[in-house]
Amino acid sequence: MRVSILLIALLGGLVLVGMLIAPYQPGLRDWYLRTACPYLDELSQDICAAARREAGAQAPGASRMP
Repeated sequence: MRVSILLIALLGGLVLVGMLIAPYQPGLRDWYLRTACPYLDELSQDICAAARREAGAQAPGASRMP
């Protein structure tokens, strides 16, 4: 019982960090896009959408809209 609650809490934390913090931290964003997003995309495409948007906006030659 405790192990299952711990696993659910860790997964929830991973999703929240991926949606709220990772898009705005370049090193963490790169790790998420490379490592975590392939697995999180199986749950929902929306989890990594903000990180992908920010990565595209930070690409060389990309213009950022206000």
